[in-house]
Amino acid sequence: MARVVFSSWGNNIIDNRGKKADDLPDIKDLNLPAEIDPSHTVAAFMGWNGVIVTDDNLPPVQVIDMARAYAQTASQVSCFRCTSCRIGAAVLAQILNRILDGQGEEADLSNLEYIGETMKRTSMCTLGETAAIPILDTLKYYRQTYLDIIRNHLVAPRGHYQIAYTAPCASACPAHLDIAGYVEHIKHRRNQDCLDLVRKGVAMPGTIGRVCVHPCEEACRRLRLDQPISICRLKRFAADDEVARGHLPEAPGVDPSKPRVAIIGAGPAGLSAAWNLARMGYPCTIFEALPVAGGMAAVGIPEYRLPKDVLQHEVDVITGMGVELILNCRIGKDLLVQDLWDRGYKAVFAGIGSHNSVDMGVEGEDAGYEGFWSGVDFLREMNLHRPVPNRGKVVVVGGGNVAMDCARSSLRLGFDEVHLVYRRSKAEMPANPEEIEEAEHEGVQFHYLTNPTKLLARDGKIIGIELIRMELGEPDASGRRRPIAVTGSEYQMECDVVIPAIGQATDPSAFDGILKFNRNRTIPVKWKTGQTEVDAIFAGGDCVTGPATLIEALAAGNDAAFAIDRYLRGLAPDRPVEMKVQDLVGRLGGYDAREEGGDERGRPGMHHLAMQKYEPDSDPDTEFGRERAVMPSLPLEKRLKGFGEVELGFTKEQAVREAERCLRCYRIALVASKPVGVETTEKEKLAAAV
Repeated sequence: MARVVFSSWGNNIIDNRGKKADDLPDIKDLNLPAEIDPSHTVAAFMGWNGVIVTDDNLPPVQVIDMARAYAQTASQVSCFRCTSCRIGAAVLAQILNRILDGQGEEADLSNLEYIGETMKRTSMCTLGETAAIPILDTLKYYRQTYLDIIRNHLVAPRGHYQIAYTAPCASACPAHLDIAGYVEHIKHRRNQDCLDLVRKGVAMPGTIGRVCVHPCEEACRRLRLDQPISICRLKRFAADDEVARGHLPEAPGVDPSKPRVAIIGAGPAGLSAAWNLARMGYPCTIFEALPVAGGMAAVGIPEYRLPKDVLQHEVDVITGMGVELILNCRIGKDLLVQDLWDRGYKAVFAGIGSHNSVDMGVEGEDAGYEGFWSGVDFLREMNLHRPVPNRGKVVVVGGGNVAMDCARSSLRLGFDEVHLVYRRSKAEMPANPEEIEEAEHEGVQFHYLTNPTKLLARDGKIIGIELIRMELGEPDASGRRRPIAVTGSEYQMECDVVIPAIGQATDPSAFDGILKFNRNRTIPVKWKTGQTEVDAIFAGGDCVTGPATLIEALAAGNDAAFAIDRYLRGLAPDRPVEMKVQDLVGRLGGYDAREEGGDERGRPGMHHLAMQKYEPDSDPDTEFGRERAVMPSLPLEKRLKGFGEVELGFTKEQAVREAERCLRCYRIALVASKPVGVETTEKEKLAAAV
């Protein structure tokens, strides 16, 4: 944590100016890290909720200069729809520049206060409302510095700062997509601009727009009003619109003179790494063991959630960038890692996923019974259109999305009954709530607080499963209550097929003798760069984190690509500074319920109308009186007859109206950093004398 010299964050004033560095307290509640990275410490932070100064050597005049840079940034990010923000931010920047040029007047301070307060009251989105807050704080708590500059006509030096634009939703997104920006494009029917912006952060918008677990929506400030905006489905809308228009993004091509990169695995992490490296000009070759590209997106997600033609379009876009794709090639069997070096590749990215199943630890599961399938194998064979069981009664074991996919697919394959067994209660289920709801709607029979103990078989075939009742005890390491077996509560259930879907693991064989794996069979890497113990080998996705989400895998591919680029240029693998600032913002949190700015408490101004409780039926056509759009879906009687996509997508009008629900909760984050070990310069000392 950073030691705090001064903070006005959240209207909680902490003023330790004048104290010695050793006497400065750590303020853990602020959650501001002491450094951006090991080479740069945080000297000060200015954001949507105030000012934080952590370097006792920071000249007060630099805080004023940060206010200047903040106002200038706000004027550039403004959507220009309302006068108070469009003109107000620009005038704030103009006045602050004049003051710092030694041409200010004391009357300027009153003007700054008036404009800032007007922006807070009347801006139509939270960018305008919050942009004035840190500037007003400097006027209140650094007023003497302003007066000294003005009265002495001093010309103050300008600083350079790390700046990031974010929003609560963007902070929650592992890829830090500019969500407010791309939603704004949809609102104004600029669908290709939307998709171009999305592709700066994710390589597979059509895929992620269907299967993302959308943590962004859980952070949407609209949730405090009614329901979050449909961020994920809006992304899908833009991707589907591109396909409907027959448009393909421009492919600048790769530079054959640049070093070649080998990518092992054509899953989301590998495809993301290839997409980013190709955009930087690097020739890439993806080696994939399966006969199709997409990894678990291709063989682990059923077509009713992710149609194969959608995924194939995404792959075609990536290969159209000049990325070479070689299928049916297993590294460690068909080729060795050493062969890649021999062929001239200068770096390797491992995105090998977690395609092995985890054992249940019950009697009979390693006996080779007919009718016993792991969830991973069942979905892979089904998605590759190979024979899988489809008759009788099936029991699926597990509570995650893979278990839901197995159960819902079993209904479509033709099983007479589909039962799902889970050892905790519904409240602890890790699957997406939407997936659980759809499984219930389609007819999956759920058995909560139940766990398997033994497989029952006759003549080598599954005939049933023995189960035991469970009860919940104290929370375990996951934060969920620990399931405890109820002694003597065993019972049996007849069935023809058992499909455990309780976890997945990575196959380390491709890197035997090359990389060391963790005890849980994941690859240890340097944080956020993906670099392994072998400098030229990078890794990301499920093989590093264990089974996680598709958006996390895409984000890992992004990070690794930037690190590989630096490595190939002879630099230490690292992430771009803007990504580090986004991480810092994520630590602070994009939204604090205690912050100033429009909320349901109904502060004066225009935007507070959007943040009041309302009756949706009373005024259905106003921008802030709309419920979340409901996406059309395939009727139940049709969806169970095959694997047709269940969710049918928004119409253009639905998408525009849903995008209009966005409150445009942009936040600006501005960081003043200082290289570690660098002493205060003469220029800084001169500025400090102001």
